[in-house]
Amino acid sequence: MPSVRAIRDNILCIDANFGEQQTKSGIVIQKTIGKDEGIHPRWFKVHSVGPEIDWCKQGDWLYVEYGRWTEGMDMTDDSFDTENNIKTVWKVDPTACMLISETEPDSVVLGQFESFKGGLN
Repeated sequence: MPSVRAIRDNILCIDANFGEQQTKSGIVIQKTIGKDEGIHPRWFKVHSVGPEIDWCKQGDWLYVEYGRWTEGMDMTDDSFDTENNIKTVWKVDPTACMLISETEPDSVVLGQFESFKGGLN
């Protein structure tokens, strides 16, 4: 099967969360896409990094400014751990990455406030 990889100064990401979220205490935060409260940065997991990017690596998590990513495209890659090895892949703007974490952040967005519970590196 084909392998998806970034070239030049591009970053390709997977596992972005655009849907409903639930806090550890069980509070459900509804999906906000297409609504004013849905306008906030998102976390993406890095799948592939072009050779001109030296500050992140595959497996890192990037917090990206709102709207600074492409439309997602379903792609096939041998490394994807899904049925049929298909996942949605986004290209994110390297200049719009605000935070980086080596582990998946445990964060919840509530309006204009962000609460981080867990270690950000």
